[in-house]
Formats: sequence, structure tokens, C-alpha cells
Amino acid sequence: MTDQKQPGLTGNLGVLSLMATVIAFNGPLGILAGYIPIILSQGNGLATPLTFAALMVIVMIFAVGLNAMAARMTHPGAFYTYVTAGLGRAFGLAAGLVAMISYLAIGAGTYALFAVMVKALLGTTFGITGGPPWWVWALAGWAACTALSLFNIEVSARILGVLMLCEVAIIVVWDIVVLHDGGPEGRTFDPFSDFFTAGSFPLAMVFGLLVLTGFESLQVFRSETRNPEKTVPRATYLSIIFLGLLHIVSATCYIIAYGPGKALTAGATDPTGSVLATLTLYVSKFAADAANVLLCTSIFAAALSIQNISTRYFFMFGRDRVLPASLGEVSVKHGSPLRAGVASGLLMLIVWGGFAVFNFDEVITYSLLTGLGTYWLIVLWVATSLSVVFFFRRGRGAESLGPWPSLIAPVISLVTLGAILILATIYLGDVLGGHDTVADGSLVLLAAMIAGGIGLAMWYKRNRPDTYKRIGNQVESVDLS
Repeated sequence: MTDQKQPGLTGNLGVLSLMATVIAFNGPLGILAGYIPIILSQGNGLATPLTFAALMVIVMIFAVGLNAMAARMTHPGAFYTYVTAGLGRAFGLAAGLVAMISYLAIGAGTYALFAVMVKALLGTTFGITGGPPWWVWALAGWAACTALSLFNIEVSARILGVLMLCEVAIIVVWDIVVLHDGGPEGRTFDPFSDFFTAGSFPLAMVFGLLVLTGFESLQVFRSETRNPEKTVPRATYLSIIFLGLLHIVSATCYIIAYGPGKALTAGATDPTGSVLATLTLYVSKFAADAANVLLCTSIFAAALSIQNISTRYFFMFGRDRVLPASLGEVSVKHGSPLRAGVASGLLMLIVWGGFAVFNFDEVITYSLLTGLGTYWLIVLWVATSLSVVFFFRRGRGAESLGPWPSLIAPVISLVTLGAILILATIYLGDVLGGHDTVADGSLVLLAAMIAGGIGLAMWYKRNRPDTYKRIGNQVESVDLS
């Protein structure tokens, strides 16, 4: 039986459902309470809103070439098929392997973060200290997300939509109240003076880019989306704009809430506490307590979104026979990649469980795993930009599109994202929370993953040519030899 006759994934995702997946992936409330104070205090200070604006433009330009290329894909695949189509099967398999491991790392780290937030909620809101070790809370979140990932994608989409609306609502209320109040020093400040001079510009660019991710993998839901040729690009652009504007406004309101004179140091030691304090001051104690609860649901939603993406990479590798074919089978009852979901969930459990077994605390587990995963995603963004250029240079409709989506936008994104990747590599120890030894090891691991993917593809080419031909072969009439 050919792949075309096998049952495929089913779903009826629309623009809003896909946007909910991307927004949940980022966890807006978690970003406000975790990243924005850090970028302000350790990054480029009052220029943080301007940093988000610049990065939103860079990411939008990246999405132009990405969507132009994705429109010529016949099946889901994201990084796996993007790089295969542009650079060939060997590099495509390497990119798919890096992507799969990246999402496993980010997902595993997110469960550790879920444990952090649950413990904080119990302590600050309910006065409960002590309790079970962190891995108990991580296990509870993992079990719930893994169970949900086994059902049809629309089940997850509904849950993600509700949780996303709740956390965005409280952010918007806080934004409105702070802007209306004006803060202790007024609503005006100069964001341009600090752009390159305050703190660490590289850290600001890297951390800022990390909170605008997730949209690049919407193609993995292609076969579960209605009218994907229109729905996926719309969801991509709208997600980037929504997240970018939300971060710009939230960073601005944080500065106003404390005043430019105090905002740079307010969140240096306790980012989350500094945000909750402003919620209490400007809105109410109830709002701060509600935000504490929503921080837990925000991280839970992020974990569910990441697990759904990770599952579909396992499914794609099973479908293409790179991994056992059973991973590419679809549940007849739910139209979901059930076996791939089980495999993805179990590996995430092994990853974060390994940290727990060796007595790493939840904060270190989270910072290392998510830092590594997101750094590797930046590498894939650069590889994808290069792939778009090569893809259209091989005569895939560049003439009908014109130079902007097929050449100019991909080259701009290649240069800008490449520069950010260089900064991320130089300051990788800072991105990983000061763990320079781990940073060095991560580069070795990245090289090993790339070499392993290329080597495996070459082995398939010699020993299992049918499997080799299946690798990322999702593009009509493209020579991938």
C-alpha cells in the first residue's frame, strides 16, 4: 500500500486555532513575568520595546520566504521538509533530527518550569511551603499533556484557545490600567538611548528572539488544517504581529509601572515577583493571585503545544520510514498520531526525569533544556533561510513570485538571523544561565546531531534506497538527489 492510500491525520483547524498553538507555545504571561524583566535588567534596558519591534520586523521578513516555500509543500514537515527541499535529503534529515531533539529538550524543560510555577503558586498564594519534590508536579503536568496529545488535534486546540485567552486578558487589563495611571514618572521615556549601550545588546536580541518562536512549525499541522494554503500563512503572520505588539506594549507598561529610573533593576533578582507586585499595585491582589494561577496554566499550555509539535516530528519520521513505520500510523478513532505521541511523551519523561534522578533542581533543569532547545531552533531558522534561497534558485516558481519573497526577503533573514546566531553562539553561556561548560558541550552535541543525520541519510542511500527516497520528499517535481 502506498503512503497516499494510508489514512492520514485529520482535523479542521482554522486561523484562530493555529494562532492559539503559537501563542501558547510562547506563553505570553510567562514571558511577561519571566523574560521581559530580565531583558530590561540584563539586556538593553529602556530599549526593550524597540528591540521587540526590530525583531518582529526581522521575523516577519523570515516568514515571507518561509510561507512562499511552504506553499509548494504537499505534506506537513516544517524544518524537515524545508531543508530537504532546499539543501537535499542528507541535510534535510539532519535538520529534522535537530528539530526533533530541540522540541524534546524544550518540552522537557517546560515541565520543569511547570513545577517551578506550581511551587511558587502554592507558596505565594496559599502559603504552602515544602511539599513533594519538584518532579512530582512535573510528572502531573507531563501525564496530562501526554494524554491530551493522543487525541485529535482539535481537542488540544480548544484547550489552548481557552487558556491563551485567559492569560492574554489579564495582561491586557494590566496594560490598560498602567497606561491610564501613567506610573510614578509618567508615560514618556527614551528607548533609543539604550539600544546598543545599556547592559548586553546580544542578550537582548537572543532572548527577544526566543519569545517570538513557534510559528515556523505550523506546517506540521498542514494536513489537520482546513484550506492550509490560506490558513497557515495567515496564522503565521497574525501570530507574529500579535506576539510582537503584545511584547512591545507589555515591556512599555513594565517600564511605566516602575518608572524609567527603577524599571531596570526592579526585576533583576525576582522577575516574576516584580510583575505580580505591579498587578497588585495597579489592579488588585485578586488579579495578582489570578495571574499566579494563570502562570501555571500558561506553562501547561506551552507544554501541550510543544508536545503536539514534537509528536508530529516522530510521526513524519515514521511515515518516511526513517524511524519505525509504526510511528507513522494514524489512530482510526481519533485521526491522531497516537503511537508517535506515546514515543514523544516517553522520551520527554526520560529527559527531564534524568535530571531529577541526578538531583538537578527544577530551575537549572528548565534553563539548560529550554536554552539548548531554543538555541538549536535559531540554527534551524538560519538553515531554513538558506534553504529558501536555494529552493527558488532551482526554478520553483521564483519568476511568478517575483524577487521579494523568493530572494530578497530570504537573504535579509539569512543575514540578520545569522548575525543573531553568531551572537547567541558567542554568549551561549549567558543564554544557558552561566553554564559555560554546558555551552561548549552543546556545540559538540549539535555537530554530532548534524553529522549523525547526514551519515544516516548516506547509509540509507547505500543500504535502503527506498527509505532514502522518502526522506522529506514532500515537494512536487523537485530533484532531491
